[in-house]
Amino acid sequence: MAEPIRYRLSWESPQRYIYQIEIVASPTKGPHTDFALPAWRPGRYILQNYAGAVSHFHAEDEKGRPLLWRKVTKDLWRVQNPTHGRLRVRYRFYAKQIDAGSSYLSPDLVYFNPINLFMYLPERLGEACELELPALPPTWKVATALPQKDHRLFYARDYHHLADSPFLSAPTLRSEKTTCAGATIHVHFHGPVSAQSLSGFLSDICKIVQTQVKIWGSLPLKEYHFIYLLVPFQMRHAVEHEYSAMFVLPAEGAASEQALKGFLGISAHEFFHVWNVKRLRPAALVPYRYDREAYTSLHWLTEGITDYYSNLTLARAGIISPEEYWQRLSNELTQIENAYAYKVFSPAELSIDSWLATSTYRPALYQGSFYAAGKRVGFLLDMLLRKHTDGKVNLDSLLRFLYDKYYLHGRGIPEDGVEMAAVQLAGEPMRSFFAKYVWGKEPIPYEELLKGLPIRVKYEETTYPGLGKLGILRIRAEDQGLRIEEILPESIAEKIGLEVGDMLVSIDNLACQTLPESFWERLPVGKIVSLSWVREGFLMEGQFAYQPESLSKRVNVQLSSAVEGFIP
Repeated sequence: MAEPIRYRLSWESPQRYIYQIEIVASPTKGPHTDFALPAWRPGRYILQNYAGAVSHFHAEDEKGRPLLWRKVTKDLWRVQNPTHGRLRVRYRFYAKQIDAGSSYLSPDLVYFNPINLFMYLPERLGEACELELPALPPTWKVATALPQKDHRLFYARDYHHLADSPFLSAPTLRSEKTTCAGATIHVHFHGPVSAQSLSGFLSDICKIVQTQVKIWGSLPLKEYHFIYLLVPFQMRHAVEHEYSAMFVLPAEGAASEQALKGFLGISAHEFFHVWNVKRLRPAALVPYRYDREAYTSLHWLTEGITDYYSNLTLARAGIISPEEYWQRLSNELTQIENAYAYKVFSPAELSIDSWLATSTYRPALYQGSFYAAGKRVGFLLDMLLRKHTDGKVNLDSLLRFLYDKYYLHGRGIPEDGVEMAAVQLAGEPMRSFFAKYVWGKEPIPYEELLKGLPIRVKYEETTYPGLGKLGILRIRAEDQGLRIEEILPESIAEKIGLEVGDMLVSIDNLACQTLPESFWERLPVGKIVSLSWVREGFLMEGQFAYQPESLSKRVNVQLSSAVEGFIP
């Protein structure tokens, strides 16, 4: 059996946030061995370029003699192979970022995501790995899904397993476990949480696990870790992994057992990923390539449908009431319907465009989320599968079908795989649904689509109040007038040339700060209304003909159960 690739992580001065990494490996065949650091991580589909935190790279043979090396790309180092024996590389990593996908070091906390820190050997991702932490104090507790050989030594079946296993250790870490659905479920908290609160929280987590196992039909693991890092500032971030989930959440959310319930929705979301994306995933992500973008139009499935099941899981588990479930869904759909980005980009486009999320060139109003778009698709898809099969098929059925057809046969989902499965299970009407609302971005006719289902639908359009009628949604009062902070696209304000940052001075020769709401009620249809504003010191003017149908409107979607207690 080949020796594993050995990783050694240490630290001398936690106050400087510097991890020291050493890798010992046999040379790759040929004249040199490449070492690369991932440019992105699964679960966050943007280039994050972790190599920016690397410094002091050094390479040597087993006897400590330096080896020549060159940096070839921004995140790949090429080392000349030794004449015999293994080679060793060392480098430092600056770790001063706290979120669920980053790494951090302080005197009382060792927290890292291996995918940030540890270089891999291209073409050798399948080799076994060992991780040693020689500086880890013997009294510190550990939270990780990595199997342990002893307190300071861990192993992974391959680099993918290592990279996918976040690690947290601290002297005050609190951990509990329970057996649920045939698996051992661990819950770890770093931060202030009482034993009593943790007991109730663990019980709710078990309900989530049991509920989701019923959806998928089986649980493909024997052990799972929920790892919560509580921080003294506002942060809600989580990342899914094959055998664990990492959360960075505000400490105030753990102040009581009741407060802790606010963590259950995000926990349900991450646990659903056990199946959806950590095992069943788009073909573009099989296998993972860490050196470049992995394009797929299916993130509305991987994240959006996962998010649809977050509140649905809580409702099915009895953690929230059916009434609260429908209200939460109504609020979310209303928010989506009033966001311009979802009129411009389809769920499939938003999935591909995840890699553009950090671009400074995309206007804020075009920043849509495949989470939100996919949640809406998930709900409608669930309802229409039921509608077109008289309740014989639902979204649970579709997901199990995909899991059996693709994951259990070692394949990823092709780009049209979900659509083809839906057509196979519920017929040709599903093809039209995908064309209009997944690949396309047509307006959603809620009442028409949900007709015949045990759901009450109330869809209303109401005119925005005040300046919102013109599409001016946010303003800031100043001495000279009203500073415009948000304008609705395709609105009257945009069409006459107003821009964010303009200072609105008057409307129809009246000071805009004191304009009464009754002003709009008294306007006759067809009246020419003038506006004046200041831009960069210049006075500008525009006008429009008042037509009630051209005023900006806000949508409200209200859903409720037509049958007492009904949830999907």
